[in-house]
Amino acid sequence: MNLKTYHLFTILFLFSFSYYYAQIKVSNTPEWIVKQSYEKNPDIDLNEISFGLLTLLSDEQIHIPKKERYIRLVRKITDNVGVQDGSAISINYDPTYQKLFLHNITVIRNGKTINKLNVNDFQSIRQESNAESYIYDGSLNAIANLADIRNGDILDVSYSVKGFNPIHGSHFSGGTTLNDFQPVGKINYYLISNKKLLYKTLNTDIKPIIGSYNGYTTYNWETTTTKAPVFEENTPNWYMPYQNLFVSDFENWDAVVDWALKIYVDNVKPSKVLEAKINQIKNSSEYEGQRISATLKFVQDEVRYLGLESGIGAYKPFSPNKVIEQRFGDCKDKSWLMVTMLRNMGIKAYPVLVNTVYGESLHQFLPSPKVFDHVVVKVVDSTNTNLFYDPTNSNQFGNYKSVSFPNYGKALVIKKGVKALEQINSKSEDLVEVFDTFDLPTVGGPGTLNIMTVYREAEADMMRARYKSSSLTSLSKDFKNYYDNLYNGVEVLKDPVFDDDSIANKILVEESYKINNIWSPMIGDDKNIAVEFIPYSILDVFVSADEKARETPFALYYPTHKKHQITVKLPRKWQFSNDNISVNSKSFDFSIKSKMNPSNDILYVNYEYENKTSYVKPEDFEDYFDKIKEAEQILSYYIYIPKSEADSGDFDSPIISANIASSMATIFYWVIGILSAIVIGLVVFVIRSNKNRS
Repeated sequence: MNLKTYHLFTILFLFSFSYYYAQIKVSNTPEWIVKQSYEKNPDIDLNEISFGLLTLLSDEQIHIPKKERYIRLVRKITDNVGVQDGSAISINYDPTYQKLFLHNITVIRNGKTINKLNVNDFQSIRQESNAESYIYDGSLNAIANLADIRNGDILDVSYSVKGFNPIHGSHFSGGTTLNDFQPVGKINYYLISNKKLLYKTLNTDIKPIIGSYNGYTTYNWETTTTKAPVFEENTPNWYMPYQNLFVSDFENWDAVVDWALKIYVDNVKPSKVLEAKINQIKNSSEYEGQRISATLKFVQDEVRYLGLESGIGAYKPFSPNKVIEQRFGDCKDKSWLMVTMLRNMGIKAYPVLVNTVYGESLHQFLPSPKVFDHVVVKVVDSTNTNLFYDPTNSNQFGNYKSVSFPNYGKALVIKKGVKALEQINSKSEDLVEVFDTFDLPTVGGPGTLNIMTVYREAEADMMRARYKSSSLTSLSKDFKNYYDNLYNGVEVLKDPVFDDDSIANKILVEESYKINNIWSPMIGDDKNIAVEFIPYSILDVFVSADEKARETPFALYYPTHKKHQITVKLPRKWQFSNDNISVNSKSFDFSIKSKMNPSNDILYVNYEYENKTSYVKPEDFEDYFDKIKEAEQILSYYIYIPKSEADSGDFDSPIISANIASSMATIFYWVIGILSAIVIGLVVFVIRSNKNRS
């Protein structure tokens, strides 16, 4: 860096620092604020408090006409571990349209109030918490770490942020939760509005107190000594256990569509660069489907993902002309580019607002553009087929009608006349087929495992993304580590081979391993040695539960369809009865079929598992619990033999056919099957395994 550049950098840095510093000011509490009292020692069991911090008061008040938001947080340090977080203050704001005003920072200690407000203690920094996802919102965090904070202190902090995002115009929507993950002394939410507001609560029947202030209408929700919600393991991400409050002046989803249509304005004349690209794709094929595929491919793979989302940029896309020239954009930029290109080819296309987390519960929200966090594309082809695409994905292949689309749930299509959310149902089956071939030439000796896995649709997209972003060496290591968790003494015989059929969107992966210690002492009976055969592809998506009672939804991997075939080449002949067992519930189907080919000494075990839904309703959970436990009992196969027989090498005894019986018997020679505490003949046993795995 030369001296001139250094001085320029220094000037810009000092200017930026001064600009950000100027956004933080000290002022008196606004006159429109309704001061809130609180209990210093509320009736809350401190055993329910985590991190040594008890919230005595959470107060949020918003003057909508003034576009001002006031926050007051009073917390008591109940344990020395709370000093660390209790000393830290962090306030987020967007300097492009907001200013921060500090009102009060005090500490109450032994009945005395200590003033801790000093604007010089604050620094404004850009943390960019979503930078790892290539999203930069330009917001700042004003941070301070207070000195001399002690266990038992009560910290009282209040501030205001002035300015709403101008993209919303005169509209307002928002909300809060009326409880927290742990008990709270008091929560207050107060609004001053010049419009009629719609409001809705979830998991509570708390009503607002409606009043007036200087000709405006006021809405006030207040709750004290709140209780924490019920938390259970494995709830879906979209499930909302809190006491949610939603507020909006959008009367319906039509109004949100009308708002969005003013942002996605279809009046852009394509630049020469954009027009050339459109013509190139249009002239490359006369078929509509191929044009759609080519457009999607271009936007996904040749326009990289990068979001510059400060201010109105959080909602308003850049011009398609700019996006194609800079070759980057975020979800709304890429989606609007794709929509623009398709429309210029005479194909119906629309931007679509979705929520990647709460899509399944969007119908519980009040209409508002703030409930969405992502933009995708809807295309209606000439056969009137509705198709959905996510331009932020990459390396997607297959027919234009079968391109996989995430399970986003409900969505809002930005099209004139749309009046309601649209349910998007996943068309992808996500079938994965695994073919394991074990070769066991000797008892007690090493074996080989050859694996062929076929991935389709979304599963193929994920595998393609994985092998394109990783080296073959690292993939081989990752795959080996996976099988190290299943067997001891795994050696890689050859690196994985990937065969990518982009037309069918199918990927075939071949692996080959030597397993030196495939035989191991049998669990619970070290007089026997055994080999366990595990349908690990199913175990990866198999979701069990510890408790039968359930109050909340239970999440499942969806869509999921696994077929896992295990072929075992054995060193000698025997006979036993074939298995054909199914476990069916409202939520999933599971089956296992086994048969023996006596002429070739080969055992075949076929598993299949498919989820029917993305979650289990509480009222259906008892059935799921019973059926999943039933399936666990037949989830893996063992072959085992007395260690003494293996050591002697004497395998000349006559073969005895196997039949399922009701009790365990003495083990003499080969024993094969599914773990359960049932006998299969005098020689051959089928064991059904319920072994826990991490």
